[in-house]
Amino acid sequence: MIRIFFLYCLSGFLSLSYQVAWFRICTDWFGSTNLTFAVVVVGFVGGLGIGAVFSRPFAAWVAGRLRMADGLRVYGLFEIAVAASALLTLLVGYIPADTWGVFPYSLHDGIWFQSFTYRLSQVLIAGACVFIPCLFMGVTFPLLCHVFSETPDGARFPAALYAWNTLGACSGVLMCQFVLILRLGHERMFALTAVLNLLLGVYFLISGGAVRGTSATAAQNTPPDPAPAGRPVPRGYMSGLMWLSAFSGLLSGALEGDLFKRLSFLITSIPGATMSFISFWVIAAIFLASAMVRALPGLRLRTMKIALLFALAWYAVIWWARDAIYQGMAPSFGRELGGFVFPQSLGVLLVYVGLHAFVPYFCISLLLPWVCNRLQSRRTHLGIAYGLNTLAFCVGLIAFALIAPRVNIFYSLKLFMITFALGVGFLFTIPERRRLAIWKPAGLVVLVALAAFFTPAPFDRSYFLSNTAPSELPTSALMSNGAHTTFVVRYPDRARTAKLYFGRMPMSGTTFSGQSYMRLASHFPLLAHPQPEKALVICFGVGNTASAVTTHDSIQRLDVVDLNANVFRSAPKFRLTNLMVHVDPRVRFINDDGRDYLNRTDEKYDLITSEPPPPMAAGVYRLYSREFYQAAMEHLTDDGLMTQWMPVMQMPKDAEKIAVRTFIDVFPQTAMFAGSQYDPILVGSKSPIDLDRIHQRFGDSP
Repeated sequence: MIRIFFLYCLSGFLSLSYQVAWFRICTDWFGSTNLTFAVVVVGFVGGLGIGAVFSRPFAAWVAGRLRMADGLRVYGLFEIAVAASALLTLLVGYIPADTWGVFPYSLHDGIWFQSFTYRLSQVLIAGACVFIPCLFMGVTFPLLCHVFSETPDGARFPAALYAWNTLGACSGVLMCQFVLILRLGHERMFALTAVLNLLLGVYFLISGGAVRGTSATAAQNTPPDPAPAGRPVPRGYMSGLMWLSAFSGLLSGALEGDLFKRLSFLITSIPGATMSFISFWVIAAIFLASAMVRALPGLRLRTMKIALLFALAWYAVIWWARDAIYQGMAPSFGRELGGFVFPQSLGVLLVYVGLHAFVPYFCISLLLPWVCNRLQSRRTHLGIAYGLNTLAFCVGLIAFALIAPRVNIFYSLKLFMITFALGVGFLFTIPERRRLAIWKPAGLVVLVALAAFFTPAPFDRSYFLSNTAPSELPTSALMSNGAHTTFVVRYPDRARTAKLYFGRMPMSGTTFSGQSYMRLASHFPLLAHPQPEKALVICFGVGNTASAVTTHDSIQRLDVVDLNANVFRSAPKFRLTNLMVHVDPRVRFINDDGRDYLNRTDEKYDLITSEPPPPMAAGVYRLYSREFYQAAMEHLTDDGLMTQWMPVMQMPKDAEKIAVRTFIDVFPQTAMFAGSQYDPILVGSKSPIDLDRIHQRFGDSP
């Protein structure tokens, strides 16, 4: 049986490799948007859940059609189906970016948003690429458990199999993050994963194998059946286990969704690694929990109730001590720069994420393998229980990763803690050997609904480090799009100074230094151009750069692209410095990913200027890439120029060197000037940059 455990461990490794790659591949297709994240998460988890629910009839149909009695060969067919359907991801990459037109947007309240048809196409294409392989993945766990249900050790087989699978999965996260992506890139890593998956399936299809028990000793160690043969199963007992399976999935999904948002609020850098490390600790916790259930056949539900109470206390204490932990692990200069330089290594990040994620997830993860073992001991197929758990996980994840954060991050984090406490209380009402009264889960739903209605949603200063601007100064314009909660901080001693925040991160502002380099990023190239007429600004911020563009009389149109539409809605708050650029008829506000927009449009610009946050912020690395700079150069006129702000004070030195070198490698003519102190601006062009023209035209406009 060790052969099965080892190879299913490999299957878990491959499944998480797929997920890590999908997050990056779908971002390349459709931009670093909340929709992309939602499609990958829902497609992955939803596919696993639905595949598990229909595992028994699906596997039986395949075996009947092919007249295949060997369950392991049927399992091999499903692994081959995973690999074959994964090829759809590689094929979609060849669809031209302008398939939906060069301007697939519709106007709403002065902002151009992606059209419904284009968004629907994103959902269907990315959803199919992720959902179909995961549908086949979902079949495999209940199928293997059923194949080995008649063995002497069959009652403990689900927990053992789950442990091996999750061991492979957490190994896959680390291998992808530290080795494969760095050496192969996500596309070649995905192709390698599909090839290994195919070989795994072919091996089982060829070899198959009769089911053999482990040993007579294993049979003696089988856990006592909660309702042994000869004694009637309590009425409703099985349905009670199903409720417990669904509850476990719901709480697990809600916790993982909250971890994504909580840690992205606390850590503003390396978001891709943060997500991967959350997955690592979650899977490591599931592995150890499954191994513990396997090793302790006498484990009772009351023990897990106490464990969940401890998990709630741990999570609350870690959150209460969040700033002390951050200050203890962050370098002193990192606290002054919005967290961009924390952590300074992936190892520090791994530890920081583990403090938040491992203990609560371990305690919650005891429930599912315990339920699966109980059902297996009654020779009950695990498809429904595992599927309910996975689908409930999907509901919990969506609720706290996508829905609750749309109110704002303060509301979402508070609501989760209340929901966690209610869930632990609900667990204490569940009897171990009797049916579950329907009023108990119904009561939980009512209490969570009341909590959602009454949880306060205003701005909360206590969520910020003491002696920082958001904790002390007036704030306004609190908005959220689910991905980011934005607000404006105004400095009362300086009437014209304000800053725009994304969560705990200051994104842009109207300080003298900020206005200097942002405006020069426009004035320098526009004065160097003989007759600039069209310009593109990627990342709006507070409107400093865009307003500088509009002061040039020759400009006939200005396109402004930003992934967060709320920055456009915040523009009136900065009208003292942005010259009311949001009402200028020459300006088009476009809500989209900057690189995605360039890949699709056929426009040519005399100026393209890009001022994204440092490349460690969520999804921003794409706006420092060779592909982005090449797309920008293709959309410049013959005399056109591109400028790029280089936030060197908020980047590791190696990252700074790579970013500058990448820019220089793409543009035949390049220059760098100091926008303001330590804020250099890179300038790129196809033709020589005429510094004399800047000198000659400088006095033409007031």
